Amino acid sequence: MKERALLFSLALVFPSLQAQETYPPMHRLTWQEYEGTLVHWRKTFPQFASLESRGRSGQNMPVYLLTITDKSVPDTDKQICLVTTLHSGPERTGTTGAMAFAEWLLGDDPLAVETRQKQIVLIMPVVNPLAMFHTDRFRNEKGIDPYTGLGPLGKIWDIKSLSLNRPQDAPELVAVLSVIDDFRPEVHADLHGTGLQEYLPEQLGSRQMYHGQIMTEITGGAYSNYALRPWDWRVIEAMVAAGREAGFPSDRFEADAQRTFWGPELAPLGKKLWHGSPLFYSAHYGYAKYHTMVITQEVAWEQSLVARMKGLLRIGNGVWLEENRAGYPVDRMKHFVGHYVTSTGNHAAERRASRTELWSKQAAFSAGFLYPQTVGRESFVVATTAAAKKAVAVNDLPALKQNLRRLLGGAAEDIARFLDAGPEIKLAMESPPQILQEAKVEDDVLIERGIGFRLRLPYANVGDLDVRLNGRALVKDAPDGYQTWTAEGWTQIQVHVPPGSSEATGLYFITCDYQPGETRPTGWMPPTAVREQCATDQADATPATFTDVPYGSHFRQTMDVWLSESDPPRPVVFYLHGGGWAAQDKTDIHQHLDVRGLLDAGLSVASINYRFLIDAGAANVTPPLQWPLQDAARALQFLRSKASGWNLDKRRVAACGVSAGGCASLWLAMHADMAEPAGDDPVAKESTRVLFSATMAPQTSLDPGQLMEWIPNSEYGGHAFGYPGATRPEAFAPFLAHRDDHLADFQRYSPLSQASADDPPAFLFYPRQDKPPVKGEPQTDPTHSAVLGLMLQERLESLGVSCVVRYPGDGLPGESSLQQTLIQSLTSAKP
Repeated sequence: MKERALLFSLALVFPSLQAQETYPPMHRLTWQEYEGTLVHWRKTFPQFASLESRGRSGQNMPVYLLTITDKSVPDTDKQICLVTTLHSGPERTGTTGAMAFAEWLLGDDPLAVETRQKQIVLIMPVVNPLAMFHTDRFRNEKGIDPYTGLGPLGKIWDIKSLSLNRPQDAPELVAVLSVIDDFRPEVHADLHGTGLQEYLPEQLGSRQMYHGQIMTEITGGAYSNYALRPWDWRVIEAMVAAGREAGFPSDRFEADAQRTFWGPELAPLGKKLWHGSPLFYSAHYGYAKYHTMVITQEVAWEQSLVARMKGLLRIGNGVWLEENRAGYPVDRMKHFVGHYVTSTGNHAAERRASRTELWSKQAAFSAGFLYPQTVGRESFVVATTAAAKKAVAVNDLPALKQNLRRLLGGAAEDIARFLDAGPEIKLAMESPPQILQEAKVEDDVLIERGIGFRLRLPYANVGDLDVRLNGRALVKDAPDGYQTWTAEGWTQIQVHVPPGSSEATGLYFITCDYQPGETRPTGWMPPTAVREQCATDQADATPATFTDVPYGSHFRQTMDVWLSESDPPRPVVFYLHGGGWAAQDKTDIHQHLDVRGLLDAGLSVASINYRFLIDAGAANVTPPLQWPLQDAARALQFLRSKASGWNLDKRRVAACGVSAGGCASLWLAMHADMAEPAGDDPVAKESTRVLFSATMAPQTSLDPGQLMEWIPNSEYGGHAFGYPGATRPEAFAPFLAHRDDHLADFQRYSPLSQASADDPPAFLFYPRQDKPPVKGEPQTDPTHSAVLGLMLQERLESLGVSCVVRYPGDGLPGESSLQQTLIQSLTSAKP
């Protein structure tokens, strides 16, 4: 047994001879070679390369920083690019990729020469030396993963304070953070790759990768964390294009997978979503503190990494798409609907200082613009003090003008003239007036490094520009004025407020008058022939006689009513929408019924909104189901109370609904009359009985015991009785377990429990039944199965009440549509 175990272990470590010949072992970089290479570069290229240790990893191993830049060129206007390998160790190609990149950057390639002149490139090829050269595991000797910040006791990060809880346990991470704090880079590229991370300890053997060991390369982000990527997808595409030009393709995450991002409301879609999550990883530190653009890459081939990094460096060397100067796109500090607070400065170092200050303070700013936006006019308002915020905390323009006169004095008159000349109705601020009114003086922001503002006019060519700040006309191209250029189809307007020129009031009210270079029509209508033929769609072609008629005090307690034009009192279709008592709206009647056809047949129609389960839950109503059911009864009584004025026949009312609305309709039809003839409320005196019910895919019972007996994979109803769950099965399981606690509730609210010999006829339609319904068999859609109809049919027919259940392929003769049943049954009934 021991010999066989040994042979098995050897088989794990040593591949077959044939495999070794095809995929021979790769050289394993040693510490001596790594350190020796860095020292060699420093000595060989003293005019470009600097080397320093930024800390000590496990076993007293230095964490090196290699700085590459042309030292003959002043650093003042250079961009800063940081390259790290937070998963160095088992992910070895991240490190070897960094080394290949450094080697290229020290060479004679024209792009490398240009980059050394225009950027400072900081490279940390091995962040975790112990992992790289000894353990081949992600974590350091204290069990900390520098990449994610996870340790034996959970995250080492205190995200709110952007600090490490136990920095002494993560010297590698401390080293990286010290570089970020000292340099405040524009961009941080963290490199990952393939290696021995998935090898079991007994599979490590000589700890050599093999030639041909690769992985799917990705550019810009991480599979596990979609927040770890540049905010501008065009940066990623520039890098992908550079890699592709060199022969190396990149996977594009959710785009190639054709998945959408995860979010709380999308959770029920489960495995239909992109599997990554928005998480805080260590590389986010620079973004969170300095607005550094974060990039992550997976490396299979070192030369692929070099090619993709070339794509990135070209961005830092050149002029970005919407800008008028060279550098990475990292200067927008706050945004509000296409308006931006930006850093400012005459060179990169000044802009970096401005960016650092504004990024730390922008959360205290409140931004807005005049609404609606209007051709020929643009505005941007930013308040940084309590006085400024209170001045713009208004709901109308007259009050705004009054406040501005108090704050700005005579300068406010120019703003008032701009306001008077336009059609805007209000100043739309990102924070509501009541929040702005609560601003405190101690939270005022003092801006020391200057501030900029970016407006974009949606025309490539404009004329007669008049740009003003707090009523003062700005001079084009002046240090405290504005610049303008065309980029990406916009006319870009950049306003500069240099250090020492910030507004004492803390209010920056920018207005811009302009003449667009072209005239564009707005608004569209269908062709005349189409309008005459259809009016628009079915709903618009059949406008309700009365819309949003309230029958209660809650905003959902409304109905739309269509009145037939016939003289005698008309029969009524009383419609309740579906959606699990948690969604949809009364307008969904047009998805299931032809309202115009009903009116033409002489029927009046009412479609009802009702309170949702969540509304009942918020009011601590138990079970929450009672609210939508009670609303159905109250709405029916209200409708009957209007019978005289609306020419309705109280006696010929059919309850109709789909899914949960069908369940509520059956509950009304089965329930004893809930009228209170002796009460004082005239609405409550009206009857809740109906002539018959006609429903589509209704739930006929809410008793989980009955449901499981008839449909063993039942999953519906728990939410209606207050059981939480992201999915129906999740809410159904505890509901079933606590069934006995709700026996009295079932008697009150389950349609089947209300059945009696005096009930009206019931017509049930199940259009999505995909096989013959059989009691005791699982159903494809257990919530809307025709087996539910058979359950009610069995009960009603035993009481002598007519109950018709229809579904595709049922073999029964005659019409099986909801529409025709309503028309035939209501029109044939005697008044």
